[in-house]
Amino acid sequence: MSRAGSPLALDDIVHVVSPESPAPHLTEHAHMRTANSASPQPIYDSDRSHMRNRVTDMLNDDQNPRLTSREKQLTEMVLRLTDAPIPDADQLIRQAYMIASLTFHRDLLLHQAEEERLRWASERDGWGRMAEALIAQQSKHRTINPEREDDIERLNASLESDNKNLRQKVS
Repeated sequence: MSRAGSPLALDDIVHVVSPESPAPHLTEHAHMRTANSASPQPIYDSDRSHMRNRVTDMLNDDQNPRLTSREKQLTEMVLRLTDAPIPDADQLIRQAYMIASLTFHRDLLLHQAEEERLRWASERDGWGRMAEALIAQQSKHRTINPEREDDIERLNASLESDNKNLRQKVS
């Protein structure tokens, strides 16, 4: 099975973070965090819906009817960012485990198929060698006994003549 590129490994997709793990690589947005800020925790569906409700209430609030354009932009951004559900971390871990399991089984099946191909190839080679040995043995007997071929030819000629005589008697 040849492929143009190598498939992604599970480690390329899922990175397990532990307290002992090294610090993550800085991104272009790393300057936005202060030194005291903690890394953001994943947002659960209940938190997301609560944020959406608060922003919607803020937009529909009669006591604060005049929002600046910047505040409107921020509320639209929050609504847009909280619109799509964020995948559950447990689900991602289960999916990563399933991908690893399927990858292992695929590799096992490929290994078994390769072993079968090798077995078939060696069996085919064995049959080929056996056929060559039989052909060599048969040709060896032909070259060793040229007298036998002469005897067979004489026997064949006498049988043909006997056959011809019998046909003449029958007719």
